Amino acid sequence: MYSHLSCVIRNYRDQEYLNKVGKRIVNIRKGKNITQEKLAELCDLEVRTIGRIERAETNVTISIIKAIGIALKVSASEILDFD
Repeated sequence: MYSHLSCVIRNYRDQEYLNKVGKRIVNIRKGKNITQEKLAELCDLEVRTIGRIERAETNVTISIIKAIGIALKVSASEILDFD
């Protein structure tokens, strides 16, 4: 019973939400005149990872959202506030 639920949760991906998060990061980053390269450097991530997050190609973790928020000098909740 629970093994099926675990599989569903492990593979869960809300593409619409990921798109909104990615666009929000792009808007904040560009509003602060920060390049993907600079953001990647500030977060200690690869540039391609930032690109994949912004294009909603990956299911980003809370830890990475926090690191991006710190780099952009905004809270994680501000990144997730796109309504």
